[in-house]
Parts: sequence; structure tokens; C-alpha cells
Amino acid sequence: MNISELPPEMMEKIFAYLTFRERLQVSHTCKLWHELIFCPQFCKRLFLYLRSSKDLEKPYAREMLARCRNIMIMRSIYEDPQLRLLKDYMKGASLKLLKIWASNHTAKRLLETILEVVPELRNLHLVLLGSLDQCTDEIIRITHQKLKRAVLIGHGNYTIECSKLTVLETDQVNEEMFQSLGCLQEQLQVLQLNGHRHSSHRAAYNVLSHYHWDHLRELELDGSTTDDLEESLKQMPCLQKLSLRGSQQIFTGKEVGTRLSELKLSGYCVDTDSFNRFLTRSSLKRISLLECTCCSAEVPLKSDSIRDLILDPMFQKRLPLFLSLEKLYLKGRDDTDFHHTLLQICEYYPKLERLTLYVGPGQIGMMRPTPDSTNVTATNSFSLLNKLDKLKDLHLNRIDLTGIDWTICEGSNVNYIHLKGCSIDGTGAEKIVRTFKHLRTFYFDYCYLRQPRADLFDIDKSSTDGLHWLARYCKISYHDIHIEELLELRIPNILFL
Repeated sequence: MNISELPPEMMEKIFAYLTFRERLQVSHTCKLWHELIFCPQFCKRLFLYLRSSKDLEKPYAREMLARCRNIMIMRSIYEDPQLRLLKDYMKGASLKLLKIWASNHTAKRLLETILEVVPELRNLHLVLLGSLDQCTDEIIRITHQKLKRAVLIGHGNYTIECSKLTVLETDQVNEEMFQSLGCLQEQLQVLQLNGHRHSSHRAAYNVLSHYHWDHLRELELDGSTTDDLEESLKQMPCLQKLSLRGSQQIFTGKEVGTRLSELKLSGYCVDTDSFNRFLTRSSLKRISLLECTCCSAEVPLKSDSIRDLILDPMFQKRLPLFLSLEKLYLKGRDDTDFHHTLLQICEYYPKLERLTLYVGPGQIGMMRPTPDSTNVTATNSFSLLNKLDKLKDLHLNRIDLTGIDWTICEGSNVNYIHLKGCSIDGTGAEKIVRTFKHLRTFYFDYCYLRQPRADLFDIDKSSTDGLHWLARYCKISYHDIHIEELLELRIPNILFL
């Protein structure tokens, strides 16, 4: 049967296996194939980049601009002819997300052109290029009836007239923005003011305390002090999530009240005694401590209500005592003693269901066995996982897992393992799927497979000893894998399955 005789639905499924460049080549075959290649189901999944105004001259420009749901316009010069062409191609398009990186003048002209013809737009991300000296006095007017989220970055003057806008992120706190926020106070639910590198923190607090924010649920501030924060938060009766970024100022907890459900602190020095009293009174369920320090390392943080904790990292050897903790995201360094850390995790968090151990870019965490053969726990830190009866999800990022004997974890209830940027050998992967009897999902993302053995890592599709055969009821996925050189096989360095 000729492929053209197949039903369109079947042909669309066949074309879905082609790369974008291959689809462009196939689209020249005939009109039917052209329509199927640029069908809305395909285009809505694409993120279209316009790197130059010359891209509008390409043969597929009209179809892509008319049908893509996500478009990013990079820095370029758009004169009147290109703007008219852009307006013609995008008129009535079902665009959902628009990103623009441009100078003030170009961004203003692009927005005036595009916002008028894309009635379904929901998200706008605008980055103005250039320094403060290059900023003009031009007012960039953002007017749209259905826009729900706007991210405005860079030196510029904005006025916002969007009746459906509920999320706003900006790094500009000037007179024009002050007036716009006044018009949005009755509708905003999420507000992020990150502009204190461009303006005084006092300006932000003036904005917050000057208006009543009856619907605001989330607030993020990039400030250098919390002196006026308590007064500003009184204008936000429904606030649930608060994110603060400081510079080693003392934080006690009394600055934010007790009704929050989520608190994120970055770069603060936490007064442990005062903060513990705050935690006792508060209703927090999630707390993030990023690059924070404690005034008293001898007094750990304590709470019976915290269920979600992010440490990135906290500069003390003792973890917080959160007995109800269910999710832990812990960032370490290449010199972090993960064995000591896991000992505390097992002791402090008996209800833990999800554990993420992470090492930052440029570093690799070490979990290799220690020479002490008289203590099973010391030789293999992962043996401690058996003490966490409720642990289901295990995420390991940028950690060397070479030589780990996973059979010591026999009896663990873990059913989801995600390795990202880790090194692991074929025998170790085999022991994981054999040992974790409840394992149903096993991901390898950007991992380095050492001594891979083609049969174990499913490279040799004819083998019946691969991981898929060893764990028939487990989903095993590889993404962007680097494979150590195989002598018996000539295979590419990157494997996509």
C-alpha cells in the first residue's frame, strides 16, 4: 500500500517519528503531505525561534507563525515591511507563549504589532537588552484582554492594562510600574519584584504597603533588609507563599507572621532560637533554606509541621529536626560526607517519602564504599535506605555510583529511581533492578555508563539479559547517555532510547 493511501491520522503518527529538519524536507512532496507535516497537533508542540527578521522570508514561515503555540523572537532589527509581514502571518494565531529579546524601541514596535493580532495569548516574557544608560523614555504599553502571566526584565518603562493578568514578575520598580501595580492590585495572585539591583528596596515596600492586595497568594522579594516587611505583609491577608533573598541579615521569623504555608529564604543568617519559636506558632508545610547559616549551630531547627524541606546547602553539620518531613531536597558538595548525612536522615525523618541528593555543576559527589569492612553501614551508605520504610522516590544528581553494592538494600520499598548526571557501571544497574523488587520506574538522564556491557544496558537489542528483561514490569528510560568505549562494539557516544 502506498503511504499516501493511509488515513491522515495514521500518516500523522508516522511523521511524528521524523526530526524537524526531516519533516521540512518531506513537506515538499505534495500538498497533502505539506498540510499533514504542518498540522496543528505537530506545531503546537514546537518552540519556534525567530533569530532574524530574514527568517520571515523562509518558505515555511507563514505556516509556522500561524500554527505554533510558542514563539521566541531574538534580537534583530524589524522595519515596517517585516512588521507588516509578521502581523499578516500571525493574525488570529493560537499563540499561547511569546518571548521577546530586543532593545526598547524594537520591543515596543513588536509588542504593538503582535498583541493586536493574537487574541489567545496567555504568557508574555519580555527581556529588554541594553544598560541603564541606553534606556529611553519610551513607554512600552502592554494591553491584552486574555494575558495571564507577564515577565518583564530589563531597563524600561511599562504601563500594563490587562484585565486577566494574575502573575507578574518584574525587575523594575519605578513611577510607571508603581501606577500599573495600583491598577492590578485587585487581580494579581503572584507578584515577583526582583529589581532591587536597579532601584531601592524602599520603593518596593512602598508599593506593597501603599495598596491592598486582597487576592495575592505568592510574593517574591529580592531585598537587602526586612525592616519594613512586616508592615507590608499586613496588606496581604491571603498570602500563602513568600520568597525572600537577602545578604546575611539576621532573620528571626517574626517579620513574616504565622499564616504562611510556604517560606523560602536565601542568603540569610537564621536566629535559631527565635526561628524555632516562630515555627512552633506557624502553619508552614514547606520551607527552603538556600545558602543560609544558623546563629547557633548547637541548637537545631525543630518543627512537627514541616513536610517539605530544601537545603542548598545549610552551613551546619546537623540537619533540622522535622519529624513530619515527607520530602527532602538536599544539595551537597564534592566533599560532603553523605554517609553522615544519610545517618541523620534515617534518624530524623522516619516519614520520608521522597529523597533527592544533589551536587552542583562542576562537582561530583562521592558515595563509594569506605575501607572499613567491619561495619556494613560504613562500607555502603545506601544500606541505610532500609530504615526508611516509607521512602518511595529516590533522586540522585551528579553522584558517582561506581562500585556500589546495591544488594544491601534488599527489602526497600523504593519504586521510583531517577539518576541524573551520575556515573554507574552495568553490574550496579543490574543489581538495582534485581534488588528493588517494587521498582516500577528507572530513569538514566545524562548519565555516564561505565563498563556498560551491551547486554545489560539494552544496547544489544538481541540480548535477553538486558535491564528490560530483568525488570519486566519496570519502565526503564535512557536520555542523552554517554557510554564508555566498548571494544567489541562500535556504537555512537550518545544513545537515545
